[in-house]
Amino acid sequence: MSKKAFVFPGQGSQYVGMGQDLYTHFPEAKIIFDQAQEILGRDIAALCFQGPEEDLKKTENTQAGIFLTSVCLARFLAKKGYQPDFVAGHSLGEVTACYIAGAFDLVNALKIIKARGEFMAASFASDRSAMAAVLGMDSAKLKEVLTPYEHYPVVIANYNSPSQIVISGEKEGVRVASEALKEQGAKRVIPLPVSGAFHSPLMSSAASKFARYLEDIPFEDSKIPIILNRTAQPETKAQKLKENLSLQIKSPVFWVDSLHYLKNKVDFFIECGPGKVLTGLIKKTLPDTQIYSVSTLEDAQKLA
Repeated sequence: MSKKAFVFPGQGSQYVGMGQDLYTHFPEAKIIFDQAQEILGRDIAALCFQGPEEDLKKTENTQAGIFLTSVCLARFLAKKGYQPDFVAGHSLGEVTACYIAGAFDLVNALKIIKARGEFMAASFASDRSAMAAVLGMDSAKLKEVLTPYEHYPVVIANYNSPSQIVISGEKEGVRVASEALKEQGAKRVIPLPVSGAFHSPLMSSAASKFARYLEDIPFEDSKIPIILNRTAQPETKAQKLKENLSLQIKSPVFWVDSLHYLKNKVDFFIECGPGKVLTGLIKKTLPDTQIYSVSTLEDAQKLA
């Protein structure tokens, strides 16, 4: 029997119109989006389907929209008999992975998403934050070049693929570090359209507030192993999953290591959520691995 890993995207995968086909043609998706509106206190369906894009890009809206679209796709696949043997999520996607693996129910998942987005948005001024993707420089060289800028801080946030690493931190620090990286041989350094210095020490206050918030949220042991961003190792224990979700906000995403862990455990990957960001990263990291991108209802129907 083939084994499969579901992987769930994070911020940056959103687009206006995501999830609308599911809402229209998959009755369970409408129930999920309507329940989200009640818990989140805003019409998240309208934001996802119609925008405006500027509002959808706000951290609290982006996280909710990507989560809901990813969940609806996973639920559709489940009805067609597709159940994952492992799950993993990139940054925000780790919350989706925890929900799909049974660590908490939908109501609590939505509460967690709401709190996570709000705490992260408020943690450090967005106009003083920045992230940038560094292409064509290995991690050892990148760490060396970043050393003089650590005090800003500027740190490695995401190990996305062997050829793409994301840096995060204070805006001026990221700017000057980006220039240094280009001078030292990086092929390209691309500023990312995000509203915070995610996975950096500048998220410490968000992590602390989120940890206190999660104390009152009931977690269960997950039914499926979740490969954690922070450790690139599987976890199923409720308390460890709860502790991880807050620490994850200020810690690097070891996505390459997570994929290498899964490489010999599964026969194929299914990216479940808007866009094809993770599909691209998996192809760059594990070029011989089979990966299916399911970002729309049509994609899910074709796979099923």
